[in-house]
Amino acid sequence: MISDDIIDKVRLSSDILSVIREYVPDLKRAGRNWKACCPFHNEKTPSFTVSPEKGIFRCFGCSAAGDVFKFIMLIDNVSWIEAVKKLAAKANIEIKESGRDAVKVSEKTKLFEILESSAIFYHRHLLENQLANHARAYLQKRGINLDTVKKFKLGFAPKGALLNSALKKGALREDLLKAGLITKTERESFFEYMSERLVFPIFDVQGRVVAFGGRTLSQQNPKYLNTPETSVYSKSSNLYGLFQTLAELRKERRIIVLEGYVDVVVPWQFGITGAVASLGTAFTANHAKIIARYADKVKLLYDSDDAGRTATQRALEILVESGIETTVSVLPENVDADEFLVANGKEEFLKLLDKTSKSAIDFMIERASGLIDANSSQSKEKAVSFLLDFISRSSSEVVQNEWIREISGKIGGLNDSVVRREIRRRRMSSSARSRVSDERQKGLILNNKKIGLSLEENLLHIMLTDRSFVKKAASECFTDPKCAKVHGMLVSGFSDADILNSLSQDDNNWFGALTFEDIKYSDIQESFNTILRDIETKKLENKRRQLQQEYILMTEGKIARDDDKIKKYKELTSLLKGSGK
Repeated sequence: MISDDIIDKVRLSSDILSVIREYVPDLKRAGRNWKACCPFHNEKTPSFTVSPEKGIFRCFGCSAAGDVFKFIMLIDNVSWIEAVKKLAAKANIEIKESGRDAVKVSEKTKLFEILESSAIFYHRHLLENQLANHARAYLQKRGINLDTVKKFKLGFAPKGALLNSALKKGALREDLLKAGLITKTERESFFEYMSERLVFPIFDVQGRVVAFGGRTLSQQNPKYLNTPETSVYSKSSNLYGLFQTLAELRKERRIIVLEGYVDVVVPWQFGITGAVASLGTAFTANHAKIIARYADKVKLLYDSDDAGRTATQRALEILVESGIETTVSVLPENVDADEFLVANGKEEFLKLLDKTSKSAIDFMIERASGLIDANSSQSKEKAVSFLLDFISRSSSEVVQNEWIREISGKIGGLNDSVVRREIRRRRMSSSARSRVSDERQKGLILNNKKIGLSLEENLLHIMLTDRSFVKKAASECFTDPKCAKVHGMLVSGFSDADILNSLSQDDNNWFGALTFEDIKYSDIQESFNTILRDIETKKLENKRRQLQQEYILMTEGKIARDDDKIKKYKELTSLLKGSGK
């Protein structure tokens, strides 16, 4: 482990602006900050912001945020420790790592170690254990060879073996629970999630094992099972297979999104790069943000059944909103991607992708056509509305206009001018809403508070602006867990960068946005006092609300009278009315 003193020394010696400008040379000053197009996703309008004063960066497009170490981790795809070492070498700072036994290992580090050792355990059993004969036979049947097994560290989980082995080595059940490897049953016994399953380790972009997926090899249900979300694993923040194809993605910038683990593994074996899959969950906006960092073009290849087409539509809607160029290809009925590859080979698979390729709007027109009844004008109106909802998701008027022409040309009897009038009406409505939103979000202060932020967020922002306010508010002011956590860190003297590094991914995105809020306070002390009063008033209102129902029931004689509660209710009512009596 590296001492805190050395880490601080490396951070102080690594000016974040200088470091980032080596990778993003077009950074330009924007007030106290610097801006450029984000290096982690494709964009035309700069939303990547660096604050040399705070020592942090944030992209308002893909939500990437952090300190100088985090930037190196993301841009070079290295671990945190490797980022520290790289910057230390650049600053000619010698790193002496102390013994692991002498340093308390953080909880996340401990979880990563448990997950990594578990992956090795499962992998060894797949390769060596006779109990895994049927698992090896299954892989052979699916056409998966030994090189692929090793590349993806596939494994097998003999019943209860991991739990017993870990306990013998001194591991605690509590830590195995936190790592998502086991669960406690109603009978107070422990069950291993992957037990008797073929195991697919899930890696994050830094190559760390964060979770597992398992496929049953019997009639066990469900067929596929994922370990639960933990402090180191979020389904919506990871894509299966992404880590294994990162090197190729940096050259190709193309991703194929498929449905399952084997659908990803087999294409890699056939030399097809960029294959990824979501992890037992629907495609999300977070997945799109991840993809935008590594690819400019996306191909969706889901199953051709109703569920597959619905999943394709949902993914398309999200990707269009993210501005990522997306096409759709179709598999033959009842055939998975891996099955087609094994049966027909790489060339035929690539021909299939090309031959069945549809643009996003062509796929949606095909979906809309199923809504049209030749004898019903209302059905056509419904289909057009369905398509306009989709078109409106794109922020590009060029794309929208092109898609309008496509719709008018492919849906019979549809007047192009009618479609354009409707889309203009929607744009005007959207623009009006946007103007209202912009006015509310410009950073103008109303009654000493910024509209759009909660009272607690407003209070935190004042503290981030001027640290002298940190200890002027009690911890009881914060009931929102994430606000309370950040306030505690501020009291402990954490910097903005330290806080970013200590939060979960979702809270990291939230805090990154909050710390970059540009609010001009005419009188920061007055704003602080106003917000404190409003928070106290809100607490009193909540207490009164809790008592109100009981008070009504007492006055109606439906529950026993409690004079103390009645007195308290009347006091709160009087106080909130401002009489003070």
